[in-house]
Amino acid sequence: MRSLRFVLKSLGCKVSQYDGERLAEKLQILGLKPDEKEPDIFILNGCSVTGRASQKVRQTLRAARKRWPEVKIVLAGCEARLRRQRNEESLEADYVLPFFGEFSAVLAMVQHLFADFACDPRRVAFEEPVLTAKTRAFLKIQDGCNQFCSYCIVSHLRGEEWSRPIDEAIEEARRLAAEGHKEIVLTGIHLGHFRPSLIDLLRQLEKIPELARIRLSSIEPVEVDEKLIDWAASSEKACPHFHLPLQSGCDSILKMMRRPYSTQDFRKVVERIRQRMPLAAITTDLIVGFPGETDEFFAETVKFIEEIQFSRIHIFKFSPRDGTPAATMPDQIGNHVKSMRSDEVERIWHKSAAAFYRKFVDNRVEVLWETFAGTSLQGFSREYVTCFCEGKSEGLINSIALATGVSSDDNGLEVFFD
Repeated sequence: MRSLRFVLKSLGCKVSQYDGERLAEKLQILGLKPDEKEPDIFILNGCSVTGRASQKVRQTLRAARKRWPEVKIVLAGCEARLRRQRNEESLEADYVLPFFGEFSAVLAMVQHLFADFACDPRRVAFEEPVLTAKTRAFLKIQDGCNQFCSYCIVSHLRGEEWSRPIDEAIEEARRLAAEGHKEIVLTGIHLGHFRPSLIDLLRQLEKIPELARIRLSSIEPVEVDEKLIDWAASSEKACPHFHLPLQSGCDSILKMMRRPYSTQDFRKVVERIRQRMPLAAITTDLIVGFPGETDEFFAETVKFIEEIQFSRIHIFKFSPRDGTPAATMPDQIGNHVKSMRSDEVERIWHKSAAAFYRKFVDNRVEVLWETFAGTSLQGFSREYVTCFCEGKSEGLINSIALATGVSSDDNGLEVFFD
């Protein structure tokens, strides 16, 4: 009998992407094969951080049902946890898999959907994982959140904070590096809350010979201390890139959001980073249209982001999430205003991105080449600058090379090899 075939799609943050990759890993260990053309099962690792994210889950599930009418559909991830917590029916899915950390849960799901599926868990437990073949690999070292921001449901879905044992994280990092991944991106809901020590973990990761780069994913500004800045400025393997979620550039809104810092706190962190690393990338997340965000409050945000000069901003239009305080706050903002503010923020960050990329023209950058489209290679520098190179071979993918910046715009940097 042929192997069962599956398609898995992940939505949302890097932690969600990591969880999806590990779920795909478990399915392959159980003997299922990835196949996007003729799958037997479609699994959506769904995000539920906003109402819009949940809507996208529903749309994706309906699209999968339309494309593959006979395929078994599974909802997993944060959206699955949310629906299970609320005892909501998932009419678009044949199975809801809220937690997939254990092989037994994944095996039970497959056996429920395919009664004739046979597998020996004792054999599975000792098999080596099947790892994904990407140039950059995610490594989750922390999960959970105790912060309870007024707009966010993650704390309710991910539970209390926990940290992965260092030895276990190092073992997976060695495996990823040995497979050929040149860069590892550390992920977590609160990366800076990793215990016993994020710095200790970083210093052990540096010792892995095959690993060329270590990048941090999103980290709260209050979690960036002098030790972390020192490591990023001095380590040969560190990527000088800090993704610091701002959410608002207005102190009044930050208080209503229950964010644990002020704009002055944020500014000081950025100043300390740039004093040590003038070309470090500073990227962020920003919410527009939070309840009570007047034109004056939004103007404060505009002034602040113009001052900080982010190289990239992920913009989110506020989306009320049932069960959070912000969903019932007065002075909700209309969609038209949210769209206008989103467009204005996008114009600002494209301008600051172009200014940041210009700093690398006529300078050397180290590029990890990741994709090939048409005649152009694309990759990222250590500073998370998108780099392009025309006329080079697809065979350079997953290689690291020094190149010189030729020209730039708000999309990135064109380079040539020396």
